[in-house]
Amino acid sequence: MTDSTRLGRARGKMLPVAILSAALVAMLAIAPLASAASDPIKSGTTTLTINSGLNKKAKKAGIKIKAVKPSKIKGTKATFSVTGGEIEPTTGSGSIAHSGGLKITWGKKSVTLKSFTIDTKKKSLSAKVGGKTIKVASLAGTSTARLGFGASVSAKKVKLTSAGAKALNSKLTPAPTKTKVKKHGKTIVKTVKTKPPFKANMLLGSSVSEVEPQTVNVLPTGNMVFTGDPTLLTKLNDVETKLVVIPPTTAAANVFTSPLSGGTISPLGTSGTVNSAGGLVLTQVLPTSATTAITTKITLGSIGVDLSAKTASVEVIGESNAESEGKKPLNVGNLGRSSIADLVIGSVTPSPATRTVTVGASGTIQAVAAEVIEGFVKVYQGYYTQVVAKKLVEEGKTEKEALELGAKAAEAKVANDHIKAGEPLGTFSFTATGE
Repeated sequence: MTDSTRLGRARGKMLPVAILSAALVAMLAIAPLASAASDPIKSGTTTLTINSGLNKKAKKAGIKIKAVKPSKIKGTKATFSVTGGEIEPTTGSGSIAHSGGLKITWGKKSVTLKSFTIDTKKKSLSAKVGGKTIKVASLAGTSTARLGFGASVSAKKVKLTSAGAKALNSKLTPAPTKTKVKKHGKTIVKTVKTKPPFKANMLLGSSVSEVEPQTVNVLPTGNMVFTGDPTLLTKLNDVETKLVVIPPTTAAANVFTSPLSGGTISPLGTSGTVNSAGGLVLTQVLPTSATTAITTKITLGSIGVDLSAKTASVEVIGESNAESEGKKPLNVGNLGRSSIADLVIGSVTPSPATRTVTVGASGTIQAVAAEVIEGFVKVYQGYYTQVVAKKLVEEGKTEKEALELGAKAAEAKVANDHIKAGEPLGTFSFTATGE
């Protein structure tokens, strides 16, 4: 058996593809990106305008209505802070939660209504009364209007339900009293009942809620532009690794443009994840003969930018025909979504009028991603060692001498091509349009 034959058979074992495989498998936790139909609510206010007729009757009867902090009441307008819920901004469908409440007092009795929740699907207003949540009012004549990234939801009529009237009356109506009266010269005891002040379908007033979402759904319009760092691309090119686009991504030199596919974003551009379609494939082809080659591919699909975590992520697939100990360790398949870069957000420009947020960021390679990309350098270094060693054996060197000299030549060949964590990956920019 000749030295060159032994070198040829050893090639698969000597290529350090296991390094690349291990890095791929370790590539951060998978983080699927989901998009909900409704937007989570961050803040806002609801104003309940109390019906003037009801307000006059209440005052005449001695019924007092006060706000429970942080709610406020001035004249006939009661204002409540919105604390959460979710809403579909184009239809107003959803629920709106509030803090504070109202305290109604009649004589020595009182009742507190807290934790108001508006449900536009059920057209209801619920509240906690005595620790129990009940539907205190129904909503009629509801409508929705856009308010920047958020929405305004109105109800022309807020009417007391039978359950609401019963709950209020049970807490406020005094117990029957007994009094002595003379009738036909005789003294008799008469039971006096106080008429309950509230009735079902009583018009309480009207309401307007103005809400601001935590995040809004991103429409599939516009592009994400990734500009690859020239130094990184040169290093990859040195080790025969090319960047190939996945349609509909397009390339112009080191600029890669991908259509936005969805995600979420906050009105100020401080949170949410914006995704794109297409992607890139890192492809390394190392010929071993006139008809065969070692081909390694790492697919980086659907580039996404996480504004909360300040990271960039991709859908990763690893595959190769390189063998190690008779196996193909890089055929690991789809590893799911993994984080690859830390981002520095350079600029954020929100526009409530157009419901858009423009973002610009620069990215540096994370540790595991650097290990994966460095794997291409290692594979090439091992390959180049074999190429040089085989030629030296043919020139008369021993296998040991050839491998030592080949390793030195390969080390020098890739000396400037090693990739480390913290090195520039490139820049990301996009304009996201909220639903």
